[in-house]
Amino acid sequence: MWKDRDIEKLFDKKQGPLRLHPVWMVLGPRQVGKSSLLQHMAEPGRTIVDLDDLTVREAANRDPALFAQDMRLPLTIDEIQYAPELLSQVKILADRERKPGSIWITGSQNFEIMKGVRESLAGRVAIVNLFGFSIFEKGVRLETPSDFFSCISETTFPALLGVHDTHLRDVYLNGYIKTYIERDVQELLGISKRREFEIFVKLCALRSGQLINYESLASDAGISPSTAKQWLSILEDSFLIKIVPPYSSNRNKRLVKTPKLYFLDAGLAAYIAGWRDPGTLAASPMSGAFFENAVFGELVRFYSNRARSFDVSFWRSRDGEEIDFIVEVDQRRFAIECKVGTPTPSALVKGRRLEELELSGAYIATLTALNRAPWKVTDRWVASSPMDLPL
Repeated sequence: MWKDRDIEKLFDKKQGPLRLHPVWMVLGPRQVGKSSLLQHMAEPGRTIVDLDDLTVREAANRDPALFAQDMRLPLTIDEIQYAPELLSQVKILADRERKPGSIWITGSQNFEIMKGVRESLAGRVAIVNLFGFSIFEKGVRLETPSDFFSCISETTFPALLGVHDTHLRDVYLNGYIKTYIERDVQELLGISKRREFEIFVKLCALRSGQLINYESLASDAGISPSTAKQWLSILEDSFLIKIVPPYSSNRNKRLVKTPKLYFLDAGLAAYIAGWRDPGTLAASPMSGAFFENAVFGELVRFYSNRARSFDVSFWRSRDGEEIDFIVEVDQRRFAIECKVGTPTPSALVKGRRLEELELSGAYIATLTALNRAPWKVTDRWVASSPMDLPL
C-alpha cells in the first residue's frame, strides 16, 4: 500500500520547482523509497533502467554508448553510481528533447555521482534529496516521551513503518548495515579494512550529537586521523551522517571551532550504538543525544522534502554557553535548543546573546512537555515538541 510522501509535490511538471530542467535526480540513502517513489509517479510507457541488476550494470559499463542506443524517453535510471559513465549519454538524450523531467535518475552515493554531474549535466539537472519518513509523513501521535522513543527506534525506513517487533527490526537493520559495508564501501570505494570500518561506524553512532575529536576517534578505531577524516567523508557522502559546522561570527573570537556529528536517522544510530529497544534507549545516558539527533533529522527531512535551501549550525562558546541548532532559511535565523528534561528559561541563552545572533526566534524542543502548552523565553515562543517547531 502506497503512503504519500511530502516530496511528491516537487514533481509537478507544470508548477513544480524542478520544471526548468530536463533531468531530475533523486539522491538519498539506500532503502528510503527512491525507486518506489519514481515508480509510483511514472507515466505509462516510461523506460526503466535498473542498475541494481548485475546483467544490466555489466552491459552499461562495458559500452555506455551502445547501451544508450536502446534507451528511450521518458526514462528512469536507477542507482546511477553503478554506471556513472552513462551520465555523458544522459546529456545527449537531454539535449535532444529538453522536456521537463523527461529523465529521472536515482543514486545512493554522492561521491561518484556529483563528479559526473559536474562534468556532464551542468545546467540540465535539478537535484533533490529523499530521506526516510518524517514524523509528519508517518502520521503518528506522540503523546508521551515513550511514544517518541518508540518512533525513534522504528527508524525512518519505509519497510519498518509500523514494525514493533524488535527481532524483525534487528534482522532488517543488521542486513542493511552489512549490505552497506559489503556492497557500497568495499565494492565502490575499495576499503579493505572491513572490521576497522565496522568499529568506526559504531564509534560514530556512540558520538552522535558530539563535537568531533578526530584523534580520539581514530585511536579508538585503530586508524590514523587522516583515515578517520576520509571515512567520515564517506559516511556523509553516502547519506548516513551529516557534519554540522559551528556557527561562525567574527565578533566573537571565543567560539568553539570544531564541528559536530549527527546521523540522518536517529533510530539507525541507536541500533548501531547498541540501544535496540525503546525502553532501554529512553533510560540510557544517550537519550538526550538521540532526541537531539531526531530533531536534527526532522529539520533535514522537512526542508529537503520541499527543496528549500537551508543551513544548520550550532553555537557554543568556550565559556560553556551553547545553542544546539541555529537554522538559517529564507533569510531568517532562529535557534533551537533540545531538552529531554524539564527546561527552564535559562536553558536557552538569552538577552544580549540572542540579540548578538540577530535571531528571528528562539525555541526549545522538549520531550517532557508534550502537552502543546507553549511558554516564553525572552519574548520568543518555545516549542513543546519537534512537531511544534517553526519549520
